Amino acid sequence: MEDRFLKYSKLYALIFLLFLSVPVIIGLAIFFFWGFSKLVSSSIVDVIFGLGIITIPPALFSTVHLIFYKRTKRHPAVWVRYISYPFFAVGIVFSIYVLMTDLIAFFSYYSTDIASYNCYSLIYMAGNIAGLFIIALMQAFTTNKEVDWMDRHR
Repeated sequence: MEDRFLKYSKLYALIFLLFLSVPVIIGLAIFFFWGFSKLVSSSIVDVIFGLGIITIPPALFSTVHLIFYKRTKRHPAVWVRYISYPFFAVGIVFSIYVLMTDLIAFFSYYSTDIASYNCYSLIYMAGNIAGLFIIALMQAFTTNKEVDWMDRHR
């Protein structure tokens, strides 16, 4: 039987790496777009780069909300479904709202500072990540325990 400390240490490390990977992936995408715009330095590429930078967080979060929304249909606890559905629906609508306001702001006044766009605000990013984490924990703790492989053979 595996040591419980080792088992839970691996679990905590995986959860930490998962949450660390979200900003790293966003950072790598921004770096890729930035490098591409410097390579092909023109105004059209700068606009495409700006649009790509603005659309990454809302597209990422709305996709995650949609995936969790579809997975919640099969969840066994009814009260978790009643909490999860409105959260995911509001998350998708809010991501679309943030994307639309940022696109309007992008085409109204072109700013190279990402702090002037709503999709990179602390409330939007931290709210989405914290909300998804809390809902995922609720769903994980209310899901039926998986049958161990040794018990399946008995």
